[in-house]
Formats: sequence, C-alpha cells, structure tokens
Amino acid sequence: MKLLSRLTLCVIAAAALTCCTSHEKPKNGDSENLSFSPSANSIYHWKSTFNLSDGEIQHLKKQHIGRIYVKMFDVALEHDFLNNTNEINPIATTKFISPTPSALEVVPVVYITIDALRGMKGKEAEYAELIVERALAMCRHNNCGTIKELQLDCDWTSTTKESYDTLCCIAKSILQGYQMELSVTVRLHQLQESAPPADKGVLMLYNTGALKNPHTKNSILDVADVKPYLKATTYPIPLDYAYPAFGWGVEFKGNEFVRIVSNENATAAKNGYIRKERASAKEVLVVKSLVEKTLGKPSNRNILYHLDETQLKHYTDDEIAQIFAN
Repeated sequence: MKLLSRLTLCVIAAAALTCCTSHEKPKNGDSENLSFSPSANSIYHWKSTFNLSDGEIQHLKKQHIGRIYVKMFDVALEHDFLNNTNEINPIATTKFISPTPSALEVVPVVYITIDALRGMKGKEAEYAELIVERALAMCRHNNCGTIKELQLDCDWTSTTKESYDTLCCIAKSILQGYQMELSVTVRLHQLQESAPPADKGVLMLYNTGALKNPHTKNSILDVADVKPYLKATTYPIPLDYAYPAFGWGVEFKGNEFVRIVSNENATAAKNGYIRKERASAKEVLVVKSLVEKTLGKPSNRNILYHLDETQLKHYTDDEIAQIFAN
C-alpha cells in the first residue's frame, strides 16, 4: 500500500494524540434526519461477491433488518517473490453485482490479518489512512448510501495490542472528521484485555472453539468454550453481540486438519473424515442468555452472522426472530 506524505502523517499523528486520551463519541451531524432506526436488526455479509438473491432480500424484509455489515476487503501480508519482500496489501476485495438496498444502513468492515498488523508496527498512521480512505471510496463507488460507521476486524493479541490500539486511535480521529464512528470486533479472549480506543464494539460469539483440534466438539459455538471467558460484568466500550447462523465441515486425515468444507454433500478423502458443525438455534439461545446475564443486554441490537440463503434455510423464521430479540 502506498505511503503518505509527511504533512498528512503529521496531521494524523497530532490527531492521534488527542484520540488516545479520550473515548468521546463524535457527533453524528444530521443522523436524526435519516430514516434508519438504530433499533433495527443487523446482519453481516461476508462473501467476496455482493449479489443478493431473492431469498436473501426476503429474509432482510421478514426479519426487519435495517443495518448490514459488509466486509469490503482484507488487509494481508503478501510475499513479493520478484523483490523478495513482504508487502501489506488489500486482498479479497468484495465485488458488488447487485445494489445495496436503499432502506439498509451499510457498515463497511475491513478484516486485518495478524501478520499484516505485525507488519504495520511503526507505520500505523500510514495504514490507518489507507484503510479508511479505501473503504469509504468503495462505499462511494458502489452507492452504499450514508456511512455513519466503519468497523475493523482483527484477532489481535497482547503482543500486538499496542499497534492495534494506535491503528484504531488514528482511524477513529480520521473518521471523526467525517462525523463517523469507529467500531471494532471483540473476540472472547480479548474481553480480558483493555478495550481498543473505539466508539463501540461487537462481541463475536461464533468460531469459539479450536477449529483444528480433532477433539473439538463444535468449533463454531459451544457453551463450554464460552463460559470461561465470561468473568467481567462490564466492558469499557458499548457492545453488541453477533451470533452464528451457519454451518460447515472440518476435514481431517487421522488427527491432522486438512481444510474447511463448505459443501454439505462433500466427502472426505481416503482415510479421512469430516466433522460436521452447525450452531443450532437452541445452542445460540443458551449462549445468548448466558452472555446477557453476565454483560447485560446489547447496547443496540443483536447481530446475525451471516447473510447466506443456503445457510439460513436451516433455521426457521421464529428461531431467527428469537436470536434477534432483545
């Protein structure tokens, strides 16, 4: 990703100093005039192509969904074999085939790999600006409507938290200039750490188990994996909760992980097997009750992961409505 001018870096760095000492939310300007209701249900869209089917559009209508979190691109560390260097680049950019429904508020999401985050150390200002500007440019190009929030998704650890906090701090200060908010995803293990300097977060209550462990019962969601992390009763920034409505297969050969299988009818290679996983509505509701007893109700609404007609067919309308219900 290209470097910024020294002048731009100085402005961003100065803003970051203010950002890192305050968790104040920026004003939303004319948000009162928007037709979108903050209490509307929300859902993630996590595909490389945005091309809603008739069934998916009907699902949005039936479940009164007013906000959609759209993964725009990933930021990853790639090896340049020609120059024998590692470069941080945007990859897996979402291609928009169908327009985003005008009634929906779009929240652009950028996923940052842990290797890319490590590579940003000392250059967080450069990448914060590049990430924000690229995401907002995609929204403008694809007519995503009024953007009020940008979300960063990263599985940061205690050793990379300083860089991530700096990245978020600078991204937040840039977004304040647009009268937008910054949100971040929060994984269960991150609950034990201080919150990133963001306006709000989404607690990810899926992919909670050890995917590659052959002894894992269900890596998508298992109450036994969730319980140990629910110790604190508060979190420094407001949290919404994201629950799974999907399944997959995890293929093994012996005790060795092979791959994730999305095709429900797939068969394992010779001497292998597929561990089929799905988060049932009953399991989701048990976890939902546990989380709300510990951390309280979501600050806004519950969120479903994710918008995919082939996955949502495994759940009744009533089950989905119960997951959404506050």
